[in-house]
Amino acid sequence: MFKSIVSSKRYWVSVLLLGLVFIVLFSVIEHLMQYGGLALDTFIDEKINNGLWIRYLLSRIVGGLLYGMILGYYFELRKRKSNQ
Repeated sequence: MFKSIVSSKRYWVSVLLLGLVFIVLFSVIEHLMQYGGLALDTFIDEKINNGLWIRYLLSRIVGGLLYGMILGYYFELRKRKSNQ
């Protein structure tokens, strides 16, 4: 069952969508909690000007991908079990 789920196109589309939603929501919530509001100047100074943007971007991509893969697999498995 694992191989058939991972090889389906619908699974990877859901991984991308779930991962993208996770990245956006997590980034917004983290930004609001860390800076106490919308502080783009401070964010740019800390993340981009100090050279931390690569680490920031990679952490978001890896986190979003893992989150999307786990939830995508769970939803596909649940859907296939309910159809049996």
